[in-house]
Amino acid sequence: MNFVERKSELEILESAYQKPSSSFVAVYGRRRIGKTELVNNFFQSKSCFLFSLTGAYNATLEAHLDNFTDKFCSAFGCSFDEVDFKSWSDAFRALRDAIAEIETQKDCKIGIFIDELPWLAQMKDNGFKSALSLFWNDFASKLDDIMLVVCGSATSWIIEHIIEDRGSLANRVTAIIHLQSFTLKETKSFLLAHGYKNISQKDLVEYYMVFGGVAHYLSLINPRKSFIQNIQTIFFSQNGVLRTEYSRLFRSLFNNFHRHELIIKTLVKSWSGLSFAELKKIKKLSSSSTLHSALDELEASGFIVKHFRYGQKKRDTLYRVKDPFLFFFTKWVETTSSVEIFQNRNYFLSLYQTQKYKIWSGYAFENICHNHILELKEALGVGAVLTTSHYWRYVPQSKDEQGVQIDLLLVRADGVANIIECKYNNSEFVIDKKYAQNLENKVSVFNEVTKYAHTTTVAMFTLNGVKRNEYSDYLVSDSVLVEGIV
Repeated sequence: MNFVERKSELEILESAYQKPSSSFVAVYGRRRIGKTELVNNFFQSKSCFLFSLTGAYNATLEAHLDNFTDKFCSAFGCSFDEVDFKSWSDAFRALRDAIAEIETQKDCKIGIFIDELPWLAQMKDNGFKSALSLFWNDFASKLDDIMLVVCGSATSWIIEHIIEDRGSLANRVTAIIHLQSFTLKETKSFLLAHGYKNISQKDLVEYYMVFGGVAHYLSLINPRKSFIQNIQTIFFSQNGVLRTEYSRLFRSLFNNFHRHELIIKTLVKSWSGLSFAELKKIKKLSSSSTLHSALDELEASGFIVKHFRYGQKKRDTLYRVKDPFLFFFTKWVETTSSVEIFQNRNYFLSLYQTQKYKIWSGYAFENICHNHILELKEALGVGAVLTTSHYWRYVPQSKDEQGVQIDLLLVRADGVANIIECKYNNSEFVIDKKYAQNLENKVSVFNEVTKYAHTTTVAMFTLNGVKRNEYSDYLVSDSVLVEGIV
């Protein structure tokens, strides 16, 4: 597989490799995001010795130790029958002794890559974590030629037990990489490197609405097929490879995954998001501590994000789903029966042509905008300006007033507030009289109610631009096209 992007992450790994002392690097991020590929690509660029171990989901301690034995013998040239590790302490002592015998070349480190570490530790005390900490504290950290990289999709576990550990691994991590989804621009680079000769802005956006910037999902796209054909094959065919991905996603990451699934299924029904109090009304989520914990885990995994109200109070914080794949799957795939799929070879084509899908696409496009604030700022020419993003609502106090909902408000340190309007159209978006009045009302009500003393403007984010007319000329201060951020 061609490796693209991830420049800043590779720089972090390179910096750790060049340190005059041993390094302990923690890499975490959403499942399927490309963590393993990142680390493997880095070590492949080096001529160093590498010991690599990968955890298996739901495996027994015996199975994990057998796997360690296999990798150990492969790396150090021993026979499987010569070693018999009864515990993780035995395994790491053997690794320590074997590494001590290695003579490294100048400017070359010994690489140790432990992938899916939470699965090896089985997310409980099976002796792995204590054995790892002894290996690092009593041996590896005292040398200057070890580069230990640990990795895991169970993000909250990695954060709690490795990065923010309060025990024997406290403050031991020397570098951290939180691997994020590809941006639209990076997604385009990825697709071009994987067979696409060219890709339209529309196809790029539509793929992003479905897969987000998740490397593994994007690798399933066949460049010789259309968007509709690919989605039909991947999700809506008898052998659709991602038809069961949703359930695997949560089962492999969280111990009490049913709670996390329930939160997501509740949140996807509200594009703007829900408050903690609103989520707490759900029967199985009524425990505050349990709900807080699950929300923190989902946020750390990159599935949801907090959205703050302008001039907010704590209770005004909203939680919203940010992961495009979750939006697509829960809306269109999860509700589709096998019977519907088996009886309709062009199921997605018929779905794609419905008004419901067009409406959904509008919301999905807005979600893309929320996920590209940095790129949007650059396109607006305010990349260097300090900003905060918010939502804002006003509920009318009388029949004479109009309510207002601003889903994305960019408040800038230079005294400007940008109301960001996201519109997904196949052609230029036309601002008519009714829509113009709606925009004017948003600006005036926001200024009046919040007493905002600076400049409030409207910026449009669209696929094909805004058609110039009498309304656009005086209402829209900036227009950003998708091509402006890719």
